[in-house]
Amino acid sequence: TTRQLVAEINFDFGLGLERPFVIGAVADLHFNVCNQQDRLDDELVYTEQCRIWPENLKWAIPAAKALEACDFCDATVVLGDTLDYMSSGALNYTKANLFDKYPDAMVALGGHDHTKQMQTGKPDLLPTEERLEVLKAVWPHDIHYYSRELAGKIIAVVIDNSQSKYLPCQVEKLEADIDRAKKEGKIILIFQHEPIISKNPKEAEVRAVIENSGSHKTKKIGVDPIIIGGADRCDEITLKVYDLITKNADVVKAIFTGHWHSQFYSEVVASYEKGGEKISTYIPQYVISGCPYHEAGLLAKIIIK
Repeated sequence: TTRQLVAEINFDFGLGLERPFVIGAVADLHFNVCNQQDRLDDELVYTEQCRIWPENLKWAIPAAKALEACDFCDATVVLGDTLDYMSSGALNYTKANLFDKYPDAMVALGGHDHTKQMQTGKPDLLPTEERLEVLKAVWPHDIHYYSRELAGKIIAVVIDNSQSKYLPCQVEKLEADIDRAKKEGKIILIFQHEPIISKNPKEAEVRAVIENSGSHKTKKIGVDPIIIGGADRCDEITLKVYDLITKNADVVKAIFTGHWHSQFYSEVVASYEKGGEKISTYIPQYVISGCPYHEAGLLAKIIIK
């Protein structure tokens, strides 16, 4: 029998669905494994020596339980950091236990997924683009931007902000999905790894609903840069995508992320135009706790009406 910790998130958007649509979301699986091929790579040998957390495939069981529970959902999303670091062993394990087993899963990219250096104090030897090419060869869909229509009324957008910024290739695709949602009376749900700033004066600091292992008890979401990661990464493209998300709140209805390894909720200041008038509102943003902290696996059930 599959047992897991379930966090339910309920929405009633008045979509007129025949029954509620359920999305299973899991975050931060952190598969960590090196194989014989990896041990021919000096960079990965050093990472394996230095990486303190987690131990070799320690979190495979709770991750498997959470993913199995997604069989009872209508769609599955993984919110980044599927790999603990980029090794052949971790990629092979992920392919066999996620991509092949759950071929319809939508999998966002996290920063851990494309780095070979973890807790080494050294930069990656290969440029980021070369490391991303390795992932592109095995990922089940476009790693930077992927969207899918669900239940005829929902557009799920899986967008890469794993480098603490958005990317030029995402702008036109997001614009097209927003335009389509407005014309066809659909809503958009954003799935990504890192949370965005809320710009909400009530949220200079937000506290975890579920505190785990003494870490990530609070986050300064209201005052940090637009993408948590540093003001130097808040470039023109990042601002453009941020504006597309937050200034089209008539169709962009919620944001779901991982990265912080605890359960957080915030309200992102947002707006939309109606009849030439600017309407102020907010977009709910949910941070889903990482699987490793919950022995039976953590599943977020996003229930949409």
